[in-house]
Amino acid sequence: MAYVSQEKKARIAAALKLVMPKGWKYSLGVVNHSTIRLTISAAPLDLIGEISAFINDKDCHKAGFQACGGSGHMSPNPYWYDEYTPVNLLPIFTEIFNALNLENYDRSDSQTDYFDVGHYVELNIGRWNKPFVHLADMKVAA
Repeated sequence: MAYVSQEKKARIAAALKLVMPKGWKYSLGVVNHSTIRLTISAAPLDLIGEISAFINDKDCHKAGFQACGGSGHMSPNPYWYDEYTPVNLLPIFTEIFNALNLENYDRSDSQTDYFDVGHYVELNIGRWNKPFVHLADMKVAA
């Protein structure tokens, strides 16, 4: 049964601290005691711009992104991120998802409608009410 305790969150936070690039602003939270959610709020790289340039708008929803294009936020599908992530970002995202899946397991059987995971993983780039900030844009504006 999916469950994230505060102790497990602390261990995941420590693993994330080792792999998150310098200058990236992020927060880590637990949703409904079952999902670990990482929200990247700002970075020196334009993550949304690079991902949007890699996949066209037509394929964006097919790729598993809950929001696409100019909305200011994206939520990559944690199971398919490697197919829709630009080559320069793939090592970073792989390390991030590996850290988020620390102590996780998946004994699910979708044919019998049985789902058993250690916890669910969610990654947000920006939020629906607070868009992602490209830090280089802020330096130019200042």
